[in-house]
Amino acid sequence: MGSMSSTDLKQESKSENNQVPTKEVGDRLQEFMKKGGCENSYIACVGCDSREDECTEAYSMLEKCMKARSDYFETYLALKNASAEVMAREIEVFLHAKPNDRDELLGKFITRGGCKEAFMAWRDSYEEAKKNKGSLYTPALNTLSKCMEAHSDYYQPLLAVVKNYEEHYSKERIAFLNAWEQAEDEAKG
Repeated sequence: MGSMSSTDLKQESKSENNQVPTKEVGDRLQEFMKKGGCENSYIACVGCDSREDECTEAYSMLEKCMKARSDYFETYLALKNASAEVMAREIEVFLHAKPNDRDELLGKFITRGGCKEAFMAWRDSYEEAKKNKGSLYTPALNTLSKCMEAHSDYYQPLLAVVKNYEEHYSKERIAFLNAWEQAEDEAKG
């Protein structure tokens, strides 16, 4: 769950306090990526609809670039991981699960709905990606996501958790970029 998402790339016009920032979030993120050496990988992802299969390779390359330059991206990657932990805790609450039971109960919940086959395919691709240290963002994840949206009457509680994660991560990313820009300005002046 700690992989790149469309939320990583969406441009936003307002910060969390509804003030229009001096630059769009996407522009600020691109500047951050450029300084860290991952601008080309980031640009390849911009404009991708996270639900399109052709973006899988672009996201994978960006993930690899950021991991290869982990000294620079350490705080940003920690922010992503912390946001993923928030989502995991929300899933535990939604399922009334203990952390060690979460994955099993989530699997049972998903397979009871109309997306059993899509879930099984995603689980197989997830295990393969984990084993090969590849990107967890896969076409099978896209298929599962589309399926759950198509069956939103059943999957609404889980879709709400994902939406909350995206909103939380967006706010945290804006705060991170604000702090990064402030540190950059202080270093210049």
